[in-house]
Amino acid sequence: MLSTILRRGRQISRRLPVRVILFAVLNLVALAVAKFVSPIVPDWLGERIGAKAVDPILSIIASSMLAVTTFSLTIMLMGLQRASSQWTPRSHLILREDTITQSVLANFLGAYLFALVAIILRAADVFDQRDIVVLFGMTLIVVALIIISFIRWIVHLEGLGSLPSTAAQIENRTSEALRRIAEHPSKGAHPLTDPATQIPDGALPFRASQHGYVQQIFEQSLQEIAEKNDLRIFIVTSVGRYLHKDDLLGFVATPNGALEDDLASKINAGVAIADLRSFEQDPVFGLAVMAEIATRALSPGVNDPGTAIDVIYRLGHLVTLAAPQEQSAAKPTFDRLYLPPVDLSELLNASFDPICRYAGDAVEVQLAIQNALSRVMIHAAPDLAEEARKAARQCAERAEAAISFPADLERLRAAKADA
Repeated sequence: MLSTILRRGRQISRRLPVRVILFAVLNLVALAVAKFVSPIVPDWLGERIGAKAVDPILSIIASSMLAVTTFSLTIMLMGLQRASSQWTPRSHLILREDTITQSVLANFLGAYLFALVAIILRAADVFDQRDIVVLFGMTLIVVALIIISFIRWIVHLEGLGSLPSTAAQIENRTSEALRRIAEHPSKGAHPLTDPATQIPDGALPFRASQHGYVQQIFEQSLQEIAEKNDLRIFIVTSVGRYLHKDDLLGFVATPNGALEDDLASKINAGVAIADLRSFEQDPVFGLAVMAEIATRALSPGVNDPGTAIDVIYRLGHLVTLAAPQEQSAAKPTFDRLYLPPVDLSELLNASFDPICRYAGDAVEVQLAIQNALSRVMIHAAPDLAEEARKAARQCAERAEAAISFPADLERLRAAKADA
C-alpha cells in the first residue's frame, strides 16, 4: 500500500497548482515560526534592525513577484503551444510536469504571498522589534531564493519548447517505463500468456466503471486486496488500451464463488482509467509520441528528414532497453496477480512502422530505420532481436515499393542485407 500511496503522491506533486500551494504554505509557516524564534533574539539587534530595513524589501517583492509570475506563466504557455504545434500535441503531457518550470513558478508565487502576508501582519502590528529581526532574516532567504530561481529560469528558457529539450524529456520518461518493464515484464505478477487455460473455471468477471484509457495498474494495492480476501486476480487488459464502460477488465477467482460490490469497487480502483494516456507504465505511448515527432517532420509542410533521422536513432536506443533481464524470470513479487506481459512487437510497430510509412521514397530516412533496427538486433535479447528482424524486413519491403530510383534501391537492399 505504501508503494501505491507514494506513486499517487508523486503524480499529484507533478501538478503545478500543488507545488505552488506547497511553497505558499511553507512560506506562511515560516512567518508563524518567526513568532517562536524571536525570544532568543538579543534586544540590541532588534534596535539595530527595524522596520525601515524590512518594509522596503517586502514592498519590492510584493509589487514585482506578481508581475514576474504572470509573465513567466505566459512564457510557459507559449512554450507548450510551440511544442504542441511544431512537434506533437502529446508533448504537453510531459512539459506541463517539468519540475524546473513548476519549482520556479512556485518560488515566484510563494515569494509574493510571503511578502503580502508579511506586509499585512506588519500593518496590524503583529511583529515587535525582535520579531522584525527574524522576519528580516527570512526575507533575505526569500530574496536569495528568488535570485536562484531567476538564474534557473533564464537557463531553462533556452530550451523550453525546443525540439532537443522536448525530445529529451519524452525520451527520459519513456526510458524509465521501458527499464521497468525490462525488470518486470508483467509488473511483478505472473505473466498471463494464455487466459483460456490460466483463468480457472468459475472466475468472476469485473468490468470498467467508466470509459477511457488504462493509465496504470496499482499492482501492490491489488495484491494486498487479494491476500486479505484470499483471491486471485487476472487482469486481461493492458496499460494504454482504451475501454468503454462495462468493458471486461479481468476476472477474480474467489473461494466462495461470489464477488461483493464493495470488493469489486476496490479492485476496480486498482486499475486507473482516465481520459488521457500516461507515460508512467505505458512505454508504447512514449514510443508513439516520439514517432509522432518524426512523422510530423516528414510531412510536406515541414520536410525535415534530419529531425526524423535523429528520432529514429533515439527510438533504436529506447527499444533496446525493453529487452527482458535475467532477474525478470524470477519468482513473481505479486503471486496472486496475473497480468499480460508487454508485447514486444507492439513496441516496434508503434515506433518504426509509422515513420516508415510517412518516409516514402526518402531513402536517407529508410536507411536510418534499417541501421537503427540492426543495432537493436545486435544489442537486444533474442526475443526482441527477432521482432526487430521482422520489423526491419517489413519496413524494407514497404520502402522498396515506394522507391523507384535504381541507385537508391541498391543502397536500401544493401542496408537490408546488412540488417
